Amino acid sequence: MEKKSAGKRSRNRSDTEQRLRAAVGAVLTNRGFGALTPSAIAREAGVDKMLIYRYFGSLEGLIESVANGPDFFPGFEEICDGDPASFRARPMSERAADVAENYARLLMARPVVLELMVWELVERNALTAIMETARETMGLRLAREIFDDAGDPGFVNAVFAIVGAGVTYLAIRRRKIRWFNGIDLRSDEGWRQLKAAVQAMSQALEAPARHA
Repeated sequence: MEKKSAGKRSRNRSDTEQRLRAAVGAVLTNRGFGALTPSAIAREAGVDKMLIYRYFGSLEGLIESVANGPDFFPGFEEICDGDPASFRARPMSERAADVAENYARLLMARPVVLELMVWELVERNALTAIMETARETMGLRLAREIFDDAGDPGFVNAVFAIVGAGVTYLAIRRRKIRWFNGIDLRSDEGWRQLKAAVQAMSQALEAPARHA
């Protein structure tokens, strides 16, 4: 009987933790970072707010649990189509275009991350700091492992700073505004145009000697 009770408590805790993590995403997406309080999260999850402190230690602990989850910020393997070695074998400008396309697609599927990217420009906090670290780590790993044949690492990093910033801005913008410079950000055709532009511009990576 005791073992069954212990198992039930474990399942209940796991379910409650998942509900609280999901509630963080719901509050962020629907109401923004300013509404992210223990009371709001608990109401969204349908539990007592004291469970946040019991299970995660603090609001920051809950937020970090969300940020460190596998479905939060796009990861290296996801961006490389799950097979970095095969991805690395593609022509360099094609790799760059595919990175931009995959990163945009993954961001647009993560409304919580996009909401935090908006807040990152306004207020630095524990969650945006975690996201920043994840982004920097992923970007530098891409340069090191996928574009190591592009010559000057500083040049590669500069190219992807521009591409990454552009993709991020456009992914955020499309939530509220459909058009940017004549490109339909809510259509597949619009993103195909953007991918083609990245591929054309990234041909400079195929001539690294010019930037040595």
